[in-house]
Amino acid sequence: MPLNLFRSLRMFAIASTLPGLISCHSTIPTIAVIPPITGTLLWETMHGGAASEARKHHLHLYWNAPTEEGDTQKQIGFLERAINRHYAGIVLVPDETFAFRTPVQHAIDKSIPVVVINNELGLPSEQYLSYVLNDEVEGGKLAARRVAAILHGKGSIAILGTNPHLQSLHKRELSLEQTLATEFPQIHIAVRKLGDMSIPNEQQTAEQLFNAAHPVDAIVALTTTSMRGAYYARIETQRSRSIPIIGFDQERLPAIKAGEIDSIVIQDTFEIGRIALNNIAAQRKGDPVEERVYVKPILLTRANFDSPQLKHITLYPMFPWSEQ
Repeated sequence: MPLNLFRSLRMFAIASTLPGLISCHSTIPTIAVIPPITGTLLWETMHGGAASEARKHHLHLYWNAPTEEGDTQKQIGFLERAINRHYAGIVLVPDETFAFRTPVQHAIDKSIPVVVINNELGLPSEQYLSYVLNDEVEGGKLAARRVAAILHGKGSIAILGTNPHLQSLHKRELSLEQTLATEFPQIHIAVRKLGDMSIPNEQQTAEQLFNAAHPVDAIVALTTTSMRGAYYARIETQRSRSIPIIGFDQERLPAIKAGEIDSIVIQDTFEIGRIALNNIAAQRKGDPVEERVYVKPILLTRANFDSPQLKHITLYPMFPWSEQ
């Protein structure tokens, strides 16, 4: 067969097949999943849960987020892009409460199902809006009781990473304080520090606590940033070895086995992602879903660190290339 004729036939075959491939892909509904930051264990495990449920419902995931924590405008940009592209649903983990109310309402007005994770926006649940939330009240109780067990019910603590503008974090802090006050009145909160998105700033705050003339008996870090800052301060400050750190959310987990961090209250973000995608699938069919689902966190310590039942939220998930 002449070479030119062979090339012509090959191009004809490709051209004939391509429209079919495109139309096949375009029939798969796309769900946008937008966490506050990429590449962290906390949200990649949610990615795993969402992907496992998406496969069951024949849905395609569009996963994107800012590369730096606290980049609210970029996260809103991803949300608006999903709305403008008329995606079949949106799963959102907003890093602020008030800034996301308007764009989420915009999506609802366009009849796009939205599941908001971990932060109630003040918008009521309805046909196109539901919430899947980490149980912050339970998390605060777990941290308070761990502190009490370490300190034998007596002592002083510092709370790092407070943020009155993020409703979920405020609930976490309030639950911690109320549990200490009612169940362990001999443990008092000596220091409260506002959170900062800068790890060096959080490290400096923790170093000041470790080097104080009268240091606290334990530190509770409410955010991954404040926990990392406390962890780095511990590495740099030898006096800190006797002051236990209790953290929140999936970050620096190996430090538990090394004894640098006592324990971490981790979210079951795999289950959160799975429930969120299941809600989207149901909302697309017009089926009712629970307005709010609360998923209980887990206290991770050296005792249960290697538990097979926790691997889905303590290890990075693996995805087929098509689900990246």
